[in-house]
Parts: sequence; C-alpha cells; structure tokens
Amino acid sequence: MKYRGKTPRFLLAGARTLCACMFFGRGTLAGARTLCACMFFGRGTLAGARTLCACAFLGCGTLAGCGTLANAAEAEAGPGWKLKWSDEFNGTQLDTNVWQRCKAGGSDWDRHMSTRPDLVFVRDGHVTMRGVKNDGADKDKHPWVTGGIKNRFGPAISHMAHGKVLIRVKFQDHQKGAWPALWMCGVNPDAQGRRWPWNGEIDIVERLNGDAFVYQTVHSGWTHHKKHKKDPKHNSKAPIVNGDWNVYGMEITPTELIWSVNGKDTFRYPKTDCGDPDQWPFDNPFYFLLDMQLGGKWVGDVNLDTLPVEMYIDYIRIFEKAP
Repeated sequence: MKYRGKTPRFLLAGARTLCACMFFGRGTLAGARTLCACMFFGRGTLAGARTLCACAFLGCGTLAGCGTLANAAEAEAGPGWKLKWSDEFNGTQLDTNVWQRCKAGGSDWDRHMSTRPDLVFVRDGHVTMRGVKNDGADKDKHPWVTGGIKNRFGPAISHMAHGKVLIRVKFQDHQKGAWPALWMCGVNPDAQGRRWPWNGEIDIVERLNGDAFVYQTVHSGWTHHKKHKKDPKHNSKAPIVNGDWNVYGMEITPTELIWSVNGKDTFRYPKTDCGDPDQWPFDNPFYFLLDMQLGGKWVGDVNLDTLPVEMYIDYIRIFEKAP
C-alpha cells in the first residue's frame, strides 16, 4: 500500500495512554519552558488531549510528535518545512478545543449554516461536512442547511502567520449550487482597529457546482473598498482532479502569497511597493474556515432534488520554516 502521509489507524489504537511531553510555549520543539504530562485521546491532535501543547506522543498518535510521520508530512510540504500543528481528524469527535461550528449569519456563505451535529462529524479518518434538505428539526425556515467549522477561538498554534498549510480534501461533483470553501481570515483587527476586509481574507479554495477547477482569491480593503483588483491581480483559477482527493496549499511569506494544488504552485499575490499598508494585511495570524456552502448570488440556484451533498477533509497541516 502506498503511504500518503495520513496517520495509520493502527497507530492510534493505544491512544489512551499517559505520556510525558514538553510544553514549549508555542508548541514547537525549541525554547522549552515547562514539562507537563498530557492525555492523548486519539483525536488526531494534542488539542484533543485537553491541553494546548504539542508533545512527543510515544505511540506516534500525532504527526507533530512522531519523527517518522512528521518526516512524511514534511516531505510532502517540501524542503525546509517543519510541521508545527495538524488535525488528522482521527477518532470519532470533532475537537472542540480547536474548532467551532459555523452559525447562521447574514452573508451568502453563512446564510444557511447550522450547528446541527449531523452536518459536521468525524468518521473513518476524516471530517465530513454536509448540505441537506431542511427537515425543520432546528426550527430553521431555510429550504436547506449546511455545516462548517472555524478555529477563530482555537489555540494560537492552530492559527497561521508566515508559514505553509496543506489541506487534503475531496468534493462531491453532482450538486448544482454547491459552494465548498477553504479560507482564512485575520484573527485580529488591523493597525487601525478595522476588521474584515481590512485585516485580510485568503480564499485557498472555492469550488462551484461540479467544476473541474477552483477559484483562488485575495480580499482586503485594498481590493474590496479601494477596488484594486488588477494591480496586482487578486484572483485566479486552478485545475483539480474531479471525484478524487486533492491537496490544497497556501504559503504566506513576508513578500507574497503562494497557492498550490497537489504540490504545484498555481497563483502568487505579491506585496507591492505602492506605499499603502492596506495592500498587504498578511503579516499577522490568520484562522481557518472550512465549510460546505450552498446557494448564493455567485454560485446560483440549488437543486434540492440532488441533496445531500458532502465534502470530506482528511487533514489540515501547518508548517513553519525549519531552523
């Protein structure tokens, strides 16, 4: 069997084990400050161990703590990258120390969101997100409801400033009106105290209907309010393998954003010398939103007869530059 970097299930069987781990303040393997013992519960991350530290779990239950598995993940990321944090979505429960379910809001993307547990769940080594006909169980009057998660209020180690993230995802292709998305938003306001869009949004992936490509986009005060969408170009498209798993990447450097699909760079957005700080709000921490959206002005009408629709996320892995 070809190894693809996913934590083998058999390595998690003995996860209910006490282990000693080093807590390093920011979850890295340098600058040790405190020695603690933690319980790993087989959720695929140490945040699921009811602690916010990264540790070396002796049974290799996490990627960050196991040399062999971490090396495989780092090989996928490419030379010079060190695994900082991951959620492998093993076990049977969503790690609520990291993730919050998306609630309904007033925008197209969250208008139909619901926190119902059947819309986002962990099973068979991945997290499933669904869009379904609304049965009225939660007194929502919308004709369909969808599920998503975000880690805005998760531990700092699960956010990303400069670094690289890889997310392995599979979309279903049959649904008209499907709009699954993987995206990032600034954790904190910008220097002037402004939030979206001034503190930045990075759309790693937006996929419409059953398209064989995805959209990759930057939003900021520069692009949204000041209307600078071509200097530099703020969006692109990239081909994907329909009906199969694809690995989507985003690298944030001090001078550019770099998108990738299946290890191939597909789009770059540079920091310019225009002198306006609103053009580049990307030097601060970002949190992740992963969601199965349906309907809206952009994607169009939803065919209720072909629901439910699902997306599957195998892992999310954040890397930092190796020392």
